Amino acid sequence: MNVKVSTVTRHLEELRNTPAAVYVITQEDIRRSGATDIAELLRTVPGVDIAQINPGTWALSVRGFANEYATKLMVLVDGRSVYDPTFSGVYWRLQNLVLEDIERIEVIRGPGATMWGANAVNGVISITTKKAADTQGSLFVADAGSNRPGEGSLRFGGAIGKNAFYRVFGRQTTRSNSSTISGADGGGSWNQTDAGLRLDWSLSTADSVTFEAGSYRGVSDSRQNVLTSLSPVTYQRAGITSHAGGHVQVQWSRSLGDNSNLKFQFYYDRRHLGGWGGKDLQILDFDLQHNFKIDARHNVMWGAGRRETSDTFPYTLAFSLTPNSKRYGLWSAFVQDEITVVPDKLQLTAGTKIERSTFTGYNIQPMIRLSWTPTARQSAWLSVSHAVRTANRVERGMHVNLSAFPLGDATGILALFGQENTRSEGLVAYEAGYRYQANRKLWLDLTTFENIYDHASSVEVGRTFLETQANPPLLYQPLFFGNDVKGVTRGIELATNYKVNSLLSFKGGYSVFHSHLHSNGNPAVFSSDGAPRTSAANQVYVGSFLTLPKSFEISGHSYFVGSRPAYKVPGYTRVDLNLAWKRIENIELAVVGQNLLGSHIEFGDLATPANAINRSIYGKITWKF
Repeated sequence: MNVKVSTVTRHLEELRNTPAAVYVITQEDIRRSGATDIAELLRTVPGVDIAQINPGTWALSVRGFANEYATKLMVLVDGRSVYDPTFSGVYWRLQNLVLEDIERIEVIRGPGATMWGANAVNGVISITTKKAADTQGSLFVADAGSNRPGEGSLRFGGAIGKNAFYRVFGRQTTRSNSSTISGADGGGSWNQTDAGLRLDWSLSTADSVTFEAGSYRGVSDSRQNVLTSLSPVTYQRAGITSHAGGHVQVQWSRSLGDNSNLKFQFYYDRRHLGGWGGKDLQILDFDLQHNFKIDARHNVMWGAGRRETSDTFPYTLAFSLTPNSKRYGLWSAFVQDEITVVPDKLQLTAGTKIERSTFTGYNIQPMIRLSWTPTARQSAWLSVSHAVRTANRVERGMHVNLSAFPLGDATGILALFGQENTRSEGLVAYEAGYRYQANRKLWLDLTTFENIYDHASSVEVGRTFLETQANPPLLYQPLFFGNDVKGVTRGIELATNYKVNSLLSFKGGYSVFHSHLHSNGNPAVFSSDGAPRTSAANQVYVGSFLTLPKSFEISGHSYFVGSRPAYKVPGYTRVDLNLAWKRIENIELAVVGQNLLGSHIEFGDLATPANAINRSIYGKITWKF
């Protein structure tokens, strides 16, 4: 109940006073998880649906709509959005951080649009890395085993005078190809090198500056078949494609005294993705926020921001955009007031964000939350909020030739087109939660929600048309992006912690999710997210943590995930085990087993057979010096 969180209100507050469904993954949780990827760490969070597709690709979503590119989830790294505005999603393999340098990961289930803007619809995942002063000295991490020939991280931290601290780091990741259940090559191999720098400088007692820079370069393998010729109809495996990029970020904060502070953030992000759906993307973002108290009852925060994006997409027969290059922007302003109704008991939070997008114009995203803390050991909260996901470049101008086939003297093509009139998706969310800490051993967190969607993204079947100027003529069966889906999703999420004694503890989580989405009377329409049939209706997590004599630790993680009817993926049970030994000073040795119950499928693929997630065992060394 005393854990500090900041993502909900953009300032630190105790979890007991936070009127939102928040789950915090600490550095200790990360260390004992045995995971080496950000996506894998999030399996323990109730309400978060994670399925591995191949070694470097995950379908990760919050409260339904499971998809490789979850369009309704905002992801932040030290306040920098890594959400891709061209297609509304996140490339999880590009978030290849040094896990030992992460301070905490805050997961908000439910809208965070008032603070973080459009696209923070179903949730926000905020990753906060450690301050440079907390990572002094050297760190070496290496692991190797099944499907990973060898990978590791290296970090060094130091000081510049008395008021400035820095760290430099690098990480190399290598994963082998996956396989299908039948044993065929499943592709998905992944090799990536990351490097970065962080500098924290206290200019005075009131001013501080943080500078961060990072870059990455890598390759990945795809077995997807891509259309390369219409005469004759020819497909080619996508194969090895490259990706590279980097960012520069500056944060300046100033304390104005009397519980008032000012914060400014700027970042520039550049990304290059090769292959048949490749692109070059540049993002320039400015953000300002100011927090102050009017009196003992009102804590006001306001802010404004501007994001400029430019992209270029090369033309291929399989994929193209019109126009192939475009510059577009997003303007925003927000205000929020935390009102103390009864000191230390009852708090009301109200706010709204106003945004203007090049694609969809103005959007208003209000929120009201009520938090009640009757005792230090329990709290309850209610919230009502509105959030939107703005239409993206792909939905507005994409042309994808999905498949082609001979059709007499013509060639038939199944193609997906964007539409200029695609609009923002809307959500009204009702949430309620209760937290209870019975004693120093037992803690419970229960949340229930109902989400009402309108103008949700859809794919519509259009009328066939003939293009006679081509040789041979082309007969198109078109599919179009639209907004013809609406409906309701509901669910319950439970998280619990039980500490038996100083040596043994347990964690648990359970979530149930139901969805009722439908088109506005048009049978030739289906949800572009595949919801609800791509999402697991039930998920259970049980974790156990045991400390043994002679510095041994055993951590076990068990997961039950329900079926995904859309891809005919059955439910599965997964067990991971982490055995660590810390007898030698500053050195930790670990053996990690994942998927110990054997191979299973976690997600599907309509175009090709789904990949198997196989049993994996690897060794790991962590050395601080």
